[in-house]
Amino acid sequence: MKNPVIRFVILFVAIYGSWYLLYELYLAQNTPIDRILIQWVGKSSTEVLTWFGFEASYQALPHTVSLNSISCVSVGAPCNGLALFALFTSFILATPVSIKPKLLFIPLGIVVIFLLNVIRISVLALNVKYYPESVDFNHHYLFTFIVYGVTFWIWMIWVNKFMIPSLKKEQA
Repeated sequence: MKNPVIRFVILFVAIYGSWYLLYELYLAQNTPIDRILIQWVGKSSTEVLTWFGFEASYQALPHTVSLNSISCVSVGAPCNGLALFALFTSFILATPVSIKPKLLFIPLGIVVIFLLNVIRISVLALNVKYYPESVDFNHHYLFTFIVYGVTFWIWMIWVNKFMIPSLKKEQA
């Protein structure tokens, strides 16, 4: 296919669509992926809070981050970052760049998104404890904007550092 934009869109939809169907039809019911990620996010968020001097704990069931023994944040499958990891990975895989930089950039991007999510859950726990009136807005809008904004920024690094040079090289 000659048009790189159309090629990208078709590949992206095919990769992400395949992941989505595989996840929804099989993985969500038959593997511990979500549970493991939820635990990593919950435990990591608790560690971050503890590093900053808060009395934090994580309860595996019902996957809750607590401050001073008060449940603050329940971490569920939508909060574990898996869907964003798949979206990020699909974007990178769909670009017309050789596989070697993809194999390095995808894990690095996922780590950044994971760490950002841990910070998000940690701050949300503090938000629930100290400023509960703003939790709904922060959870649904502000934190979502920040996480997707950073993900978009990582994509732009990818586009500028790898994709554009690859397209220029291809056209030369």
